[in-house]
Amino acid sequence: MEHPFAGQLEVANNGYAGIIDPEAYVNDRYHGRWTLKRSVQIEGVPVLLQRQFENGKNNCTLTSITAIFRFYRNHGYANIPDDVTQIQEDVREIAFRHHFKDEKGTPPTQIATIITKLWKRYGYDGRGSSRYLWKWSTFERELRAGRPFVLNMANGFYKNHSVTGVGYLQFEKWGFPDVILLAVLDNRSKDVRYIDFNEFNFWGSVTRVHPPTTRP
Repeated sequence: MEHPFAGQLEVANNGYAGIIDPEAYVNDRYHGRWTLKRSVQIEGVPVLLQRQFENGKNNCTLTSITAIFRFYRNHGYANIPDDVTQIQEDVREIAFRHHFKDEKGTPPTQIATIITKLWKRYGYDGRGSSRYLWKWSTFERELRAGRPFVLNMANGFYKNHSVTGVGYLQFEKWGFPDVILLAVLDNRSKDVRYIDFNEFNFWGSVTRVHPPTTRP
């Protein structure tokens, strides 16, 4: 097995994720002398772990949705429960009606529908929308607007797993394309982890969580 790059978990196998020290990783993988050009971070998204809920089995998507809705509770949408366990129970109930199973998890094609129906349950006209093909602007637009999202990946380090997008780091070096690391809460660790967008070439979905059109 190849050794991981500096700043990357051993189990990451030189892949696109498992990055815990962004600067060390970028300077090792891309051969030094990089500087941080831009940092965007959405503050206030709670760090939740799958094992907090039920048996923690295949509930990564539900955990991401729970974290995002708790974030919006703090932004004035008072009909959303304060208790994350209650939010998880609500999203889980809806998800079961849309093909969620403990044995298999949540079908990516159902994530947006589950989010839309959860907004409706709380009395709001918010919605979810998913994309299965993307470019960096898809992610950047949400993050710079302060809207966390659900990212589901089909292979690699996060195979069949969902994480919560909460920010990014953009590094620059003269004469080279920028290197972008997506900051995520991965529902497994309490620490922010990073995904190398430059190495991000696989199947998956990004589901945007659109808050209501009218403020509370």
